[in-house]
Amino acid sequence: MSDTNITDDSQFFWAEDEDGYVAYDDCEVDARTHGADKASEPHTHDEAHIIFMRTGEMHWEVGDEEYDATPGDTIVTPARTEHKFEVVGDEPAKTMCLIAPARPPDEQGQSGAHEITKPDEV
Repeated sequence: MSDTNITDDSQFFWAEDEDGYVAYDDCEVDARTHGADKASEPHTHDEAHIIFMRTGEMHWEVGDEEYDATPGDTIVTPARTEHKFEVVGDEPAKTMCLIAPARPPDEQGQSGAHEITKPDEV
């Protein structure tokens, strides 16, 4: 694997832990913090993403469905299904994302390419 941020595969992630990332042969796990000012543009992935809410609140749109997610909730984004999110409230949201199957090694690493800063309210 080419990403220098990949941690060893014995790491555990807890709700209060910092961000982390690990890649296995058949899947990836990406634990990350989304700032209170963050959202994503609508996007798709070739892989399924299963997102576990660790802290905070987020609004998700997956296909034609919408979800308001809080700690303990799980959001499933099937492969090639358009989805987007927005952090709700003033606190960051921590998620853990299971990506399966694993992406090609040159595409692996912590996610975030689709994350944007929310525009100011009008």
